[in-house]
Amino acid sequence: MNTMDIVLIICIGLVIYHHGVYPLALSVVAKYKQRRNLQSDCIKAYQPKIAVFMAAHNEQAYIYDKLINIASQIYPNEKIAIHLVLDGCTDDTLACATPALDRLAEQNIFCHIDVFDQNKGKLNAINHLINLYSSDYDVVLFSDVSAMLSINAFQEVACKMADKKVAVVSGLYQVYDQANNEQSGYWALQNKTRLDESIFGAVNGVSGSLLAIKSHLVKPLDEGTINDDFIQAVQAVDKEHVIAISEDINMVEMEEDALDKDYTRRVRICAGNWQQLGLLVKKFGSFNLWQKLIFTSSKGLRGVMPICIAVLYITLFSQTVLVGGLYTVAAIGLLITNLIGLAKIRGLISFKLPVFDSVNYMLFSYLVGLYGIVQFHKGVYKQSWSRVPPKNNSEQKRILITKRFIDVIGASVGLLLTAPILLLVAIAIKLDSKGGIIYKQLRVGESTDDFVSLIYVYKLRSMYIDAEARSGAVWASDNDPRITRVGRFLRKTRLDELPQLWNVLKGEMSLIGPRPERPVFYKNLEENVPYFTHRTYQLKPGISGLAQVMNGYDENIEGVRRKIAWDYAYALSLSSFSSWYRTEMSILVKTIQVVLMGKGK
Repeated sequence: MNTMDIVLIICIGLVIYHHGVYPLALSVVAKYKQRRNLQSDCIKAYQPKIAVFMAAHNEQAYIYDKLINIASQIYPNEKIAIHLVLDGCTDDTLACATPALDRLAEQNIFCHIDVFDQNKGKLNAINHLINLYSSDYDVVLFSDVSAMLSINAFQEVACKMADKKVAVVSGLYQVYDQANNEQSGYWALQNKTRLDESIFGAVNGVSGSLLAIKSHLVKPLDEGTINDDFIQAVQAVDKEHVIAISEDINMVEMEEDALDKDYTRRVRICAGNWQQLGLLVKKFGSFNLWQKLIFTSSKGLRGVMPICIAVLYITLFSQTVLVGGLYTVAAIGLLITNLIGLAKIRGLISFKLPVFDSVNYMLFSYLVGLYGIVQFHKGVYKQSWSRVPPKNNSEQKRILITKRFIDVIGASVGLLLTAPILLLVAIAIKLDSKGGIIYKQLRVGESTDDFVSLIYVYKLRSMYIDAEARSGAVWASDNDPRITRVGRFLRKTRLDELPQLWNVLKGEMSLIGPRPERPVFYKNLEENVPYFTHRTYQLKPGISGLAQVMNGYDENIEGVRRKIAWDYAYALSLSSFSSWYRTEMSILVKTIQVVLMGKGK
């Protein structure tokens, strides 16, 4: 065995350890180490004042939705503040943000915008916010404008921060379009590893989608910092302060990267990983034993991995020329794998090859990252603000197709099974009061950029005939005199909603979705409830839904305002198939409980 053989074995060993042995061993050890159950120890009354720091450059596609997302958080409005830097925007970011700012003001959420005439870079914008405003708050939450947060994010941050040892909080990262198996697989592994590492008080970086830090531990970043999210987190960590990853916080990156664009981003990431090695050396002495092992196995090896991969290629092809034999076979196999990968990047191959795709994604990511390391040492690397044009979300299409299939089957089976019940209820309605058995009412259905659909919703009559002739269109209330005796039972069990199964079969509604509202209430609701009209954007209204099972029927505008967050939570769950499926099943179970236990109103 010569020197080149030893070098090749070392390189292969490091690759296998970093991507296979370390995550697996960490997972096994984590199962046997007692998890810190911060949630159960959470001080419910602890509600720190949270400031959201964001830097934006040409974010017109995301800024409005981001501000909506923050306003929808289940957290006291007076405890939320937003500080936004518009960094030399040349598009309509400010104009797109303005309608949302008016709504934030109505909800008593403070929002301050600093406008820079010239683009000075994200680092400058972040430091500007830190130096001016961080001392005014208990927690600083850094977040990318293009990242949507689950509505419980602030609540979970506060819960974790109740522990004095927790310095940093983050959650699980998801990409909006999960059609790219390589990227989705990469982030699934990263999320699992970060959760395991957080048990030992350390992580291999935190996503800039949500990075919450106790304000007294927030420090300005050094000039030239590349991966600002990782550096900020590491600056706050030592033997006494840890990073907590919450499984209950979801961050969904809405900016979609095509595979070739993702590789371009890897250049910047690998340059940042290389830069971080210097910080790790300086901080190494302040870490405990577990933190040292984790940092060495994750960020330490991540930083040198592009060089390791490059040496592996050089050594393998050199041995092919000098020795031949098995080296030639291995080199040809690697070359064929890479050619397949290049063909996929160029769009010449569209079908999926799981093993080849995963191997190529890893190899190409590090090889292009080698260029980032070279650029870093040449001193010419610059952070860039760029927007990737959105593309069709195949993951959401898959969800909607599955959802429609469930709707058709569920509505068909539901109508067949409930036919005897409908017959008995029909007789009871007819005997109890005058009027028809089923009535239809105009409601607002699905909306898109081009139209808003109006549908007739069918229900079993629960009120006296012409109940609104004198009162007009008003919300139902407790002990509402317009409701019949049978109607009270129907509303408590939600049996009055059964005819809407026909709306589902027609494709006007879904089994699960936001409640369809009456057009007569829409103007008032739109004026008084922020973002109300967005509830059914590209989403069919539902017979039941997260808002319905959590809050029941609407009685006033305040009730609608409370429910709007649940509607957005459901919409956010559609970003990933697994998240949507868990939410959908949970709503179905809760709906059955409401029907059987008579918890409706």
